[in-house]
Parts: sequence; C-alpha cells; structure tokens
Amino acid sequence: MKGMHEIYFSPCGTTKKAVGEISAAWAGEEKREWDLSAPEGGDTQAEFLPEELCIIGVPSYGGRVPLTALERLAELKGRNTPAIAVVTFGNRAFDDTLAELCKALTERRFQVVAAVAAVAEHSIMPQFGTGRPDPQDCAELLEFGKRIREKIASGNLCCPQVPGKEPYLERHGGGIVPAVSDACQGCGQCAAECPVGAISKEEPWKTESSLCISCMRCIHICPRKARKVPESVAAALTERLGKLCAGRKENSLYL
Repeated sequence: MKGMHEIYFSPCGTTKKAVGEISAAWAGEEKREWDLSAPEGGDTQAEFLPEELCIIGVPSYGGRVPLTALERLAELKGRNTPAIAVVTFGNRAFDDTLAELCKALTERRFQVVAAVAAVAEHSIMPQFGTGRPDPQDCAELLEFGKRIREKIASGNLCCPQVPGKEPYLERHGGGIVPAVSDACQGCGQCAAECPVGAISKEEPWKTESSLCISCMRCIHICPRKARKVPESVAAALTERLGKLCAGRKENSLYL
C-alpha cells in the first residue's frame, strides 16, 4: 500500500469520526484527509492509484447520498483503487444510501471492497442517536476495519452486496433552514464554514434558503448556540420520527 486516504462529507463531524475509527485498523500508515464538506468542497480534484486505499464516507439524507456530496465525489477518480464505502445514519435507516454510494464510486473507477453502515447522532434531531458513534460503536468500527484489512490482505477485492436498489427512493426532506436567535453576535463562523456558502458573510444572521442544504453545520459550530431548528419543524419531526428512531440501531459490515 502506497497511501491511505480518509475522504468524507461530514458537516457535523460524525461521518468523519466513523471513517477515522475504521481507518484506525491501519495504525502507523500515513494518511491524508479530504473534507468534501469544506466550504465550496475544498481541494477535491484528485486521482488515486491502484496501490492506495480510500475510505469514503457520507451521511444518509432521507435515505440517499446528499446531492452536494455526489457532486464533489464526481471530482475524484480512481484507477481500480480499493475503496471502503461508509454511510452514517441517524438511528432510523440508511435505505438506498449505501447502494447509491457504491454505484457512484464504481462509476469513478474505485473498487469497492467493503461497505459499512454506522449509526450517528441525527443531524437535525440530536435526541435520536445522541452521542453516536459512542465508545461501543468505535470499538465495533475498529473491529470492522480489522476484518476489512484481513480481506484486502488475502487478495480478495470483490465488491460486496449491499442493501438498496434502483430506482432509489425519491429525494425528499431538506428545506429546513435554521432559525437565528438574538444570541447571535455576528461572529461569522457559520458563514465561513457553510459547505455551500448559503450564509451571508456580511450579515451572517441571514441564510439564502435556496442554497441551504439543511446540513446543520451552522447549528453544530455556533459558539453561542444562536442557531436552531425552528420549533414548529422540530415538533413535527419529533412526532414523525419518534417511533422510527426508537431503540438502539446497530452498525453493519458488508464484506
């Protein structure tokens, strides 16, 4: 192996964490991180060699890969490069997300050798999956990584079967623009870190709703907790998702 890459679209940091826990199975290897959720995608144009390994993670938004993540993944190109597909989901289900991610990577000439679905704290309703990936998850994801490493070392690079199929679920959700309270002091951190530039740098209490992808990074990083999901929306989502997100959902490994 000539290099490892941790590649993730992770506005709230949980997908990055899951990718990192799997990557820890390759302790001692030099690794490079690629943050596809950086403002405007960061520097994501790259081509990867057959001797490299990429661990590529995205969150599930309504059972699909976020469109912004797909667009930024399209800037990456493999050369039959081994890849581990990782999807995080907010303690409900990941539906077609893993199948869609595997297809997108295959089309970019990555060789998907394993796939992982990992539970994470729900980005919009954090009372679901609170604190996940937690220590129990992290230990399990590390073990998943070790099992994947063994598979690769054996020379078995076959693509696993994963749940989901075309036609994928119709895209829905989104459209949830965080509200701003009087606690906002206009520091501009949210504007500086918004993945799609939806927040005004001059007036950071203003959000362009047509650009917002409801990723909730601005809520997650606000130092004064001045942003939140509108109360009426939160109440409706709690009622709709309560039963679906109840209990502790499990992580899954596909080899």
